[in-house]
Amino acid sequence: MRRIAVRYYLLNKRLFRKWSFLLVLCAVPLLVAGMRLAAREESGIVTVALYMSDPSDELSGRVTEQLQSNEVLRYVLCDTREEAESMVKGFRADAAWIFPEDLGASLREAAAHKLVVPAVTVIEREDNVPLTFSREILSSALYPYFSYAVYEDYVRDDLGLEVSGGQLREAYERTLAEGRLFRLEYFDGQESEESHYLLAPMRGILALWLVLCGFAAAMYYAQDEQRGTFSRMPAKRRLWVAFGVQAVLLSDAAVVLLAACRLTGVFTVWGREIVNAVLFAGSTLMFCNLLRMLCGTPERLGSCIPVVMTAMAVLCPVFINVRGLEALKYFFPPFYYLNATHSTYHFYLMAAYICIAAGANGAVAVWKNGS
Repeated sequence: MRRIAVRYYLLNKRLFRKWSFLLVLCAVPLLVAGMRLAAREESGIVTVALYMSDPSDELSGRVTEQLQSNEVLRYVLCDTREEAESMVKGFRADAAWIFPEDLGASLREAAAHKLVVPAVTVIEREDNVPLTFSREILSSALYPYFSYAVYEDYVRDDLGLEVSGGQLREAYERTLAEGRLFRLEYFDGQESEESHYLLAPMRGILALWLVLCGFAAAMYYAQDEQRGTFSRMPAKRRLWVAFGVQAVLLSDAAVVLLAACRLTGVFTVWGREIVNAVLFAGSTLMFCNLLRMLCGTPERLGSCIPVVMTAMAVLCPVFINVRGLEALKYFFPPFYYLNATHSTYHFYLMAAYICIAAGANGAVAVWKNGS
């Protein structure tokens, strides 16, 4: 154990003398700090220019205040309609929402005609998915008031009942569902918590970073092999040496990964996170070393890295979960790590992946030594 500890220390000392390793390692603190800072700033996937034709209109003010509490979209209040339109024309805003002088009257008129007619004027340069999503947010903000206007019109005009506004409101609110209609849970029973949309993909980005560290470790070892650093080592033991040398770098990266998950707020519990990180580091080691042996030279490995990293970013659930291509997903370690965060089943899959990849490493090593 003392000999292993000394070798671990010496290999780590050699790593920290490499500027490239320090740059890769320092990328995570900078990334985490930048994302946390960006999450605090005013941001949004769509910028909307808001204009109220009558700033004193109570309902328009209430709706705009509710909209501004939503962090997904970015809102800019304008003093004139022309200013809102010019922001869209000048590409400073993606859309402009023009509220009428009396929003309540517009909703009551729509309710009286039993039609869903426009109550807010929307100005856009084009139609795309984010803008469609933004209109859904606007509709959800207006719907409670439109729903009450429909209810009030039905009671007073269709049923002909004479009731006060207070009684009508009280009867209406008794039928409303309290609390959340849906509760999102993971496979392990943990309830899904809302997080800032900028921080949501952080675990996936960190997973890709750790695989990049695995490729760096494989590249360093390939360069050592070219220099003959381990030439005196028997051929049968070189695979174990390769595992040990690369595991040192990945152990450092796994510690940084755990700390980064903790700081960004995507952490679950210590036991699950540690086991997940260890298995992920092991699967990454097997994956990257197998590619190193198949490529043969550092130059070939370096040319494969961008292609493999791009494939993992698309196929693994880093930003979105792509349906289909399941056979390809199972080749990449981040797929297991990201799913194992809340699924014990994927723990076992990742452990099986390590065993299968270790067997593939051994088979390729025997084939290369035999040739």
